[in-house]
Amino acid sequence: VSQANITVGAIDTAFNTGSQDTRANEFALYVEDDMKIGSKFQANVGVHTSAFSVEGKTYYSAQPRLGMLYHLPKGYSLKGSFATMTQYIHLLTNEGLGLPTDLWVPTTKEVLPERSWQTGIGIAKTFNDVFEVSIEGYYKEMTNLVSYVEGASFIAEPGADDESWETRVTQGNGTSYGAEFFLQKKSGDFTGWIGYTLAWTNKQFDELNNGNTFAAKYDRRHDLTLSLSYQISAKWSISSLFVIGSGHALSVPQDVYYTPSANGFGSYYIDYGERNAYRLKPYHRLDLSVKYSSKSKRVQSHFKLD
Repeated sequence: VSQANITVGAIDTAFNTGSQDTRANEFALYVEDDMKIGSKFQANVGVHTSAFSVEGKTYYSAQPRLGMLYHLPKGYSLKGSFATMTQYIHLLTNEGLGLPTDLWVPTTKEVLPERSWQTGIGIAKTFNDVFEVSIEGYYKEMTNLVSYVEGASFIAEPGADDESWETRVTQGNGTSYGAEFFLQKKSGDFTGWIGYTLAWTNKQFDELNNGNTFAAKYDRRHDLTLSLSYQISAKWSISSLFVIGSGHALSVPQDVYYTPSANGFGSYYIDYGERNAYRLKPYHRLDLSVKYSSKSKRVQSHFKLD
């Protein structure tokens, strides 16, 4: 059994980065085919092709995608995936203690598009159509990531030259890998799920951190989410969501040096040490809600308090 889908798209996008205006056109074509071989094997095979035209230069990309599922005996399922991706819009993040500004900047003649590939494998099992449990591992490599050069930002100083933003960034590589655990109760008055991720995300830039690898800002070693719901009666239900995870990594000053001068006006030098060597405290949040539902022949109403 086979089923194919084709999607075609085109986007005309304008960017404003400071005093610069950049206009670009992006084209995309996606072809996929869902296949089923026998009663145990399923696969989704696709290719995403794209083109990005900016400043008289055009980038092309063909990105194959593959997802597979094999039903094993006793209710187990084995799944695997492989995908390559190209991104023409970059997320530029401030990794210090300055303003928490995340900017989206485009690929240009000087700034190459980001490319990556990712593979994963996992196993899952369903118990009596009530409980579902799965564990997955993944690995991802990225190239042409964008970051500020040392001491640069998008906040221009008074009297500074109106230079291109491209001179303030550099490009490098990154890796991301880890494992995910998921357990869900799908039926009954009491339902919910718990998910836990153990992950590492690192970057490497020749011009940053003396060329050494460092943790990405959004690297979160541990990430736990717990969602619970209870149907008290036909009209009343309560639910909760608890999230806890490792804090973001960032760079903070380690030492400050003062250098005197002959005219009496010295200068300060701030040493940040290793890049993103400091980590914020773990983040956690608890959300609670109560829901009341009423239904008549003509009207159905819901009242929810969070």
